Amino acid sequence: MGMGLFKRLLLIVILTTGCGMPRWMGAETAPVSSTVDLRRHSTGGAIPIPVALGLYVTDLVGIDETRESFELGGYLIARWHDPRLATGDGNDRRNGNNRMRKFRREDIWTPPIEAANSISHNVNSYSIEADENGDVTLIERFNSVLSNTFRLKKFPFDTQVLQVEYEPFFSAKREIQFASGTLPGTGFRERGLSDLAAWQVRGVRYVTGAVASDGSLPENKEALFQITIHRRPGFYIWKIFLPIMIMSLIPMVVFWIDPKEFDWLLKVPMTMLLSMVAFEFAIVRDLPRIGYMTFLDSVVTASFAFFFLVMIEIPTAYLTQKGGLRAEAVKMHAAGRWIYPAAYFTVLLILALRFLA
Repeated sequence: MGMGLFKRLLLIVILTTGCGMPRWMGAETAPVSSTVDLRRHSTGGAIPIPVALGLYVTDLVGIDETRESFELGGYLIARWHDPRLATGDGNDRRNGNNRMRKFRREDIWTPPIEAANSISHNVNSYSIEADENGDVTLIERFNSVLSNTFRLKKFPFDTQVLQVEYEPFFSAKREIQFASGTLPGTGFRERGLSDLAAWQVRGVRYVTGAVASDGSLPENKEALFQITIHRRPGFYIWKIFLPIMIMSLIPMVVFWIDPKEFDWLLKVPMTMLLSMVAFEFAIVRDLPRIGYMTFLDSVVTASFAFFFLVMIEIPTAYLTQKGGLRAEAVKMHAAGRWIYPAAYFTVLLILALRFLA
């Protein structure tokens, strides 16, 4: 009975005083100091903290030129120094003892950065670790829909730059300073990127700069991740360009028909014109709806123009031969056999040099 009472008293002493607890127990999560508010900026905002960023892209989906947006999934990596989180005595690293401590976001100060061009942003999971020197690493798994400006003049032979624009939160813009270089690991997963049959990722580039003031908001800092992608034009070449060129060359057959056969002459370009209109209605849903002309738009417009020229030539030749100048009408009509294709392909070449150069 006396021995049982002694054990209870000894247990109470251990729990209240911490005596007898091995040193390694709880070393990973022990607080640095109960008097330091780790949720505040380490210098009170007086000196900006350098923050290095990295971006690893795992998924790139939903590239929408019409809505000027794209969906991106990946890992954001941020690293900064907070001396309040240092727990080493200077000998840990020399002894090969690199102790890492984990934190929750709400327990410590983290860089207040956000994607300025984000439409929606979801954080799937995150990890925050600090080493014995106070170097903190944040890894965030995210999925975002971001706005972007697309330059589609060369469509569908275009190259686009998708930008992820990170800026400090407006009220905390003086608390951080973006590092000039990116962290190791920045890039993209070459295999497994979903829904990229129409695009090829060329690389990820990192730059820093300043956002100029527009009068309503002051100047701000930003870190840009620029993802360069190149469109694979095969679909448009075989499903749009080739059919359009074939339909545009079919009206050439009228130049082998006698100019007096007005009804037959007019039926050929009219039939192909209706086919061209129906074809354009079928493909327009897959084309970007923008307010300026692209290379594809120029080819379609040029093809319609040549249909119109054929329909002008037919009554001209018919009225010429009917007016007693049959020899001249036949000669003019026959010249279209080589003038039409030569002029058509010359115009396409000029358009290619104009839009794609």
